[in-house]
Amino acid sequence: MLHVVCLKWGDKYSSEYVNRLYKMVRHNLKRTFKFHCITEDPQGIDSSILIEQLPKVDLKGWWYKLAIFKKDFLNLDESDRVLFLDLDIVITGPLDQLIDFDERFCITPGVLKNTYNSSIMCFDAGKYGFIWDSFLAQKELIMNEMHGDQDWIQHVYKNAVVYPKSLVKSFKLDLDSKIKFKFGKLGRSLRKRYTFFLPRGTVPYPVGTSVVLFHGKPDPHDVMEKPYDIYRRAPWVKDIYKEVESEFI
Repeated sequence: MLHVVCLKWGDKYSSEYVNRLYKMVRHNLKRTFKFHCITEDPQGIDSSILIEQLPKVDLKGWWYKLAIFKKDFLNLDESDRVLFLDLDIVITGPLDQLIDFDERFCITPGVLKNTYNSSIMCFDAGKYGFIWDSFLAQKELIMNEMHGDQDWIQHVYKNAVVYPKSLVKSFKLDLDSKIKFKFGKLGRSLRKRYTFFLPRGTVPYPVGTSVVLFHGKPDPHDVMEKPYDIYRRAPWVKDIYKEVESEFI
C-alpha cells in the first residue's frame, strides 16, 4: 500500500493547501493510496484525509518531518511505501513515475550540487529508522548547527537516489520564471510601489514534469494571478487548482 504524507505545522500554510495537495495527488495518481496529514491543527482539512498527531517531542517546523522515518511510523508494514510531499509543491504530471522511478530511497535534488531537498521523498516504511533515532539522540545540537531536516538526512544517509530534473523542477531555478536584471534595492523598491516595473510575460508550463517545487518565496498562490517581485506570473498554477477542484464538485 502507498501512503502519501504531508506536514502542516503552525500557520504558514492553511488547510486549503493540504486539501489542494490531496486533490492534486488524487488527480495524478493511478494506484490506490491513503493520504495522511501530520498536524496539530486539523481544522478545515478534508474528511477524506487521515489526520496524524505531531510526535510528542519539542521541535519546530520542518524538523517534525523526520518523524516519518520512525521505525513504527503509523504502524505501517515493511511492504508499505511512503511518499512524502511538501505543501508548497504543484503537481503538474503523473506521480506514478516518481514512485516507480527506483525501489530505493528517492529524494529531490537540492539547490547546490550533490545536496538533498526533502520536498519529495519516497521510501519503504520503517526501513530508515536510524535517521529519526540518531536525530533524537542529539536534536538540540543538530537543530542549532544545521539549517534543516534535509541536511541531517544527507549527513546520515548519503546513498539516496536523486530524482532527475526531467521529473522534478524548481520554479526558481529550472523554469524561465524571473527577470535577468533586478537592479538591487532600487529595483525591489520600484517593483513594490509600481506595477509598471513588475515582470511581464508568463512562466511556460513545464511539460513532462511531475512536480514543480516552490522552495522559499514565492509560494504558488503568489504567482498564479500576478507577478511576484522578480518572478513572472504562472497562470497554469491556477488552472491546475481549478481542474482538481472541479472533480470534487
